[in-house]
Amino acid sequence: MRDVILASHNPRAAERVRAILQSGQIFVQNVLSSGAEVLSYASIRPEAVVVCGRLSDMPATELARLLPNGFDVVWLLPSGEPQPGFCSNLVPLQMPVDRAELLDTVHTLAASAREQSRPRATRAPEEEALLHKAKEILMKKDGISEREAHRALQRRAMRTGQKLIEAARQMLSDSEE
Repeated sequence: MRDVILASHNPRAAERVRAILQSGQIFVQNVLSSGAEVLSYASIRPEAVVVCGRLSDMPATELARLLPNGFDVVWLLPSGEPQPGFCSNLVPLQMPVDRAELLDTVHTLAASAREQSRPRATRAPEEEALLHKAKEILMKKDGISEREAHRALQRRAMRTGQKLIEAARQMLSDSEE
């Protein structure tokens, strides 16, 4: 089980999120107030899940890009803020966040271990095409944007314990039946 840490420049917000996580039996290892503190933590720990609110020194997307392999960021995205582009170790959750979705997301990420020596994955063109086709089906079926379709696939993958590409394959297989 990977460590779970909180990062927010707002101590009251961090304590509210900590209370939610602890009510779901998720222990918070540390509460940090800046991206620089998270990066310092990452220099001495091999892996963790960072539940991230607003930071004073950098956006969560930049933090996710700067963190080494083994670190995932659950970004509590302020309402009205646009969804970020795809980043392999960033999971945005739109505020106000659903308690069950937050607990499920953090628990799933904390329970998964990452290989330290593996560089961040880049997808083969065939896999990119497969993901795009699955998102197109969701976009047409549900009338949602590409980002929302990608997030729906991410949720499905987490819920079923599959990799994103496997969830897309399964969804395409289900839609053909």
